[in-house]
Amino acid sequence: MKVAEKSPNMNQPSPFKREPEGRKRPHHSPLFMHLNEYVINMKMTNKICLITGATSGIGKETAIALAKMGATVVFTSRDRKRGETAKAEIIKLSGNKNVDVMACDLSSFASIKDFSEKFKKKYKHCHILINNAGVWEKKRGLSKDGVELTFATNHLGPFLLTNLLLDHITASAPARIINVSSGLHASRTMNFEDLEGKKRYNGMKAYGQSKLANILFTKYLADRLKDSGVTVNTLSPGLTYTGLFRNASAFTKWFMRRIAKKPVEGAQTVIFLASSSEVANITGKYLSNKKIKDSSEESNDMEIAKRLWEISENYVRKYLD
Repeated sequence: MKVAEKSPNMNQPSPFKREPEGRKRPHHSPLFMHLNEYVINMKMTNKICLITGATSGIGKETAIALAKMGATVVFTSRDRKRGETAKAEIIKLSGNKNVDVMACDLSSFASIKDFSEKFKKKYKHCHILINNAGVWEKKRGLSKDGVELTFATNHLGPFLLTNLLLDHITASAPARIINVSSGLHASRTMNFEDLEGKKRYNGMKAYGQSKLANILFTKYLADRLKDSGVTVNTLSPGLTYTGLFRNASAFTKWFMRRIAKKPVEGAQTVIFLASSSEVANITGKYLSNKKIKDSSEESNDMEIAKRLWEISENYVRKYLD
C-alpha cells in the first residue's frame, strides 16, 4: 500500500464537545460500573472483535462488555493457562460462549506473524481491532528481536499486527481500529536519535514515547484509510490501576489502588469507540472519557508521523513481505 502524502485536516469541526485533559469527574462513580446503556442500545451480533492483552485489566473488561453485546470476541495471550482462565471468566460473566483465546507475544515479530496467519485462516472477518496490550519496564530490556522491550511491545507490535491484518479489516468494512494510548504522551517527544534508549534509558520516558507513537500511528493510518470504511481512533483510559504496575513498589501499588480508576472504569472509552454508533464516521481522533480531546502538538505533526511510519516499516519489513 502506498504511503499517503497528503496530511489530514486536523482542524475539521467535531460533533463532540472538546474538553481540556485535566477536567475532573466524580471519582469511582457507580455509573461507570454498569454497562446497561451499551447492552440496551448497541448490538454487536455477528461482529468479530480482536483484542490484544485481555487476560486482565482494561482489555478483559472490554472483552466482557463486547461479549455481553453479542460480539464474537477473540483475544491474545502470551501464557496459555492465563488465557484459558480469562476465557472461562469472560464467558461466565458475559453469558456468551463465542469467546476465543489465541497465542501471541506482542513483543515478538515472528509470534505476531504466526498469529495473524492463524487468525485469518480461522476467522473470515475482523470488524474491530483493539490494540490494548502494553508494558511499562523500569529497567531496559530487549525483545526476542533485540529491540528495546517497551518500544517493541507498545508500538512496533501493534504496528505490525495492524498492517498484517489490514486487508482482512478493510474487507470487513465498516470496521474500526482502536489504539490505546495514554495522557502521558503529552510530556514526550519522539527521540529519533535514540528511539530505544540505548544511550540513556528511563522507564517513564520510554512508556510516554511509546504512547505518543500510538497516536502518531493512529493519525497517519487514519489518513491512509480515509474513504475505506475503516475508522482509526486512539484514546487515553485515564489513570487506571492495571497490570502495568505489577513491578511497582509496594507503596506505589498501595497508592494507586486508592487514587486510580478501576479497570472497568478505564475501559469505558475503549468500549464506546468499539460499539457506539456516535463514532461510526469519526476517524483520526484522540478521546478521553468518551469525548474528543486535543492531544499534544507533536502528536498532530504529520511529518513526524510519516517519519515514524517509515522507521517502523524498516524494523518489521521482512515480516510484512
